[in-house]
Amino acid sequence: SPHGAAQAATAAAAAAAAAPQHGPSGATALPPPALEHMAALATKPEAMTCFHCVRPPAVSVRDYLGRIRKFFGCTLECYVLGLVYIDRLIKLRPNVVVSTLSCHRLLLCSMVLAAKFHDDCFYSNSFYAKVGGLKIEELNGLERKMLQLLDYKLLVQPEEFELYREILCKAAAGNK
Repeated sequence: SPHGAAQAATAAAAAAAAAPQHGPSGATALPPPALEHMAALATKPEAMTCFHCVRPPAVSVRDYLGRIRKFFGCTLECYVLGLVYIDRLIKLRPNVVVSTLSCHRLLLCSMVLAAKFHDDCFYSNSFYAKVGGLKIEELNGLERKMLQLLDYKLLVQPEEFELYREILCKAAAGNK
């Protein structure tokens, strides 16, 4: 169906933006900013949500993800989970659009949820808020809202995880 194809494209684009790549030396490099490209394709006008900012952030999605990667110290599985959460959110709530005004906050919030849900060790929201450039009250509100919009369903079954991991790997391989 067209809706399913659109969701698959959304998932692949988000995967390409969220996927860390490992080169031959094992060093991690980020693929080109596919999430930025996807956000630029968002239809206008879009309904404003709590994930929207007033104007696009000065930092690129690539640099923002690099900052998250540098300071969060979360496992690689969290990047897959973050992708699943964003994709679930836009499937469940079509009024939530990934755009230049929302992609940074969606990325930050999905990664916070993934780190807290999956990893044994994670930081406080005050730390995550500083990394993401938000006030702690704002991050707390975004986290609460994303959990509500996802119906508090953060568990990802192994089959679903593997599907998104494969999408993420293919997207990352296509960006070499």
